[in-house]
Amino acid sequence: MHTIRLGPPWDVASTPSGTRHTRKFGRPRTLDANERVWLVCAQVPGAVEVRVNGTAVATPDPFAVDITSLLLPRNEVAFTVASEAPIGAVVLEIRSA
Repeated sequence: MHTIRLGPPWDVASTPSGTRHTRKFGRPRTLDANERVWLVCAQVPGAVEVRVNGTAVATPDPFAVDITSLLLPRNEVAFTVASEAPIGAVVLEIRSA
């Protein structure tokens, strides 16, 4: 497994019910046919809606979801959280299928 950290800069904006955290990132260039890209967040401080390129994704707890089919050359992830607290570390994990 290979990990790519989605560190700063995150754009953070207030919403009526909490905060929205957005970040742009590129598709990993060296994906093999048997590899999948998982979006993983160490901690989400409240109810959350997560979108990748505008498409809502599942929000399991702990948060880890396969986003391979949603990836474009350039991407955006958005966490809309019902809290003002920061989200935990976010990474892309490259996993074998």
